[in-house]
Amino acid sequence: MTHPAFELVRSERVSALNLTVEEYRHHVTGARHIHLAAADDNNAFLVAFLTVPQDSTGVAHILEHTALCGSRRYPVRDPFFLMLRRSLNTFMNAMTASDWTAYPFASQNRKDFFNLLDV
Repeated sequence: MTHPAFELVRSERVSALNLTVEEYRHHVTGARHIHLAAADDNNAFLVAFLTVPQDSTGVAHILEHTALCGSRRYPVRDPFFLMLRRSLNTFMNAMTASDWTAYPFASQNRKDFFNLLDV
């Protein structure tokens, strides 16, 4: 079942990994969503952005940490990392590579997963 804000672009079975790759495109923004449908106890999510550097200041890495420093909705310092102590997550991190930044997490508990997704 597809969310009404997205269009299914392609669906492909990857037998070697026992999963199906589904690619969706958001109607308004054009954002891509890749869904890996697999028989796995983990509920996982990763959002990633291209952060191609313009210089060697490391601004993408600084912004990676700044993005995790709270918001109007979560007015505490580092709400994401405070969740590390209170969450049932099986993986949670943030990382910056040479030209992208990503925020992945996973939990085997669906309620915990959606709490993390909300943050």
